[in-house]
Amino acid sequence: MTASIARVSRIVAAAVVLAALPCLPSRADQFQPSGEVRGYPSGAIVSGALGKSFGDNWYGALHGAWNFVDRGNNGKFDNEEGGGFGIGGTVDKYFEPRQNGWFLGARAELFFLNIDYRDPGVRGSSDITVFQPTARAGYGWTFGDGHYGLTAALSLGAEINVDTAGADVGEGAIVLGGLAFTFKP
Repeated sequence: MTASIARVSRIVAAAVVLAALPCLPSRADQFQPSGEVRGYPSGAIVSGALGKSFGDNWYGALHGAWNFVDRGNNGKFDNEEGGGFGIGGTVDKYFEPRQNGWFLGARAELFFLNIDYRDPGVRGSSDITVFQPTARAGYGWTFGDGHYGLTAALSLGAEINVDTAGADVGEGAIVLGGLAFTFKP
């Protein structure tokens, strides 16, 4: 599979995840489906989640995501790119009720990535399991009589390769900026 076909298939997979969000069982007024896009210097993460408010100021969510990786020479090789599926959870503490205003939070994710790497005269692929814990802060807005939410966040953490099949590839500190849209039935 060529790199451009692989890239298109990843974009289609991300679109399917986001398109499925309205179909999630947001049965009661307690579960909130959401979609988020986060960018970082070596890639992007697209995710869909189901979340829940706990009290007026706490929010938690479980999500599935697709991580698009294009490290260039930021890894251990001259070029590292690929991607894969991940799962994770988030907990945020808002300073105002109903997911409005400033918040602090934490997120932990586990990604299952396939990374193609290249160096002069060397070419290969590695399957890696990446643990990505991050601390996050941001701001949330509610609109549409409280039925919709928009959140902007900045996260700081680490990408830790916990299992590698193939050559060791890049890991280390990570900074992400993201924007999430939430439906609050």
